[in-house]
Amino acid sequence: MPKPELTKKLLADTLKKLVSQKPLDKISVGEIVDAAGLNRQTFYYHFTDKQELVCWIFDTEVAMLTDKKQNNTLFDDLMEYIYSEKDFYIAALTSDVQNNLREHIYNVGCSWVTNKIIAVLGEREMEENAITLFSRFLSNAAVGSLVRWAQEGMKTNPAQYNEDYAPIMMDYLEFLVNKYSK
Repeated sequence: MPKPELTKKLLADTLKKLVSQKPLDKISVGEIVDAAGLNRQTFYYHFTDKQELVCWIFDTEVAMLTDKKQNNTLFDDLMEYIYSEKDFYIAALTSDVQNNLREHIYNVGCSWVTNKIIAVLGEREMEENAITLFSRFLSNAAVGSLVRWAQEGMKTNPAQYNEDYAPIMMDYLEFLVNKYSK
């Protein structure tokens, strides 16, 4: 692994350890670099702020999952992974600071839903504005459900969460495509 990636991983692992000891919103960049044995300049070379580090952690972990799995199991695997790191993800998903993980997941979700709508459309057509509207709506629903799960302490196991929400999302997506496509 190249040195910049090792440094990012060190910062990520350090932040995850700190989150188990204190709320994410109370952890400063100074505390992260002190605990990692680095200086602030090194942190800011790699990340603009703590939330960018949080989003990098999420993106890196999702990328590891996508490298290993087929697309149809990615959502299940993602939920299992988030659950296995629930201390970190509860803190990250319930943080109210600017540029938080919820916003990042919403943006990732919009892109994923848009691609899913296009795949379900097949040969049919739908206005671009409708695709954008439905992507935003479904992404908001998914992120809202995920945040609620985090706020409740992730007491429902991920398999049950997926069983409850995944069919609703896919059924609604297919309904929208069938109703509004040409």
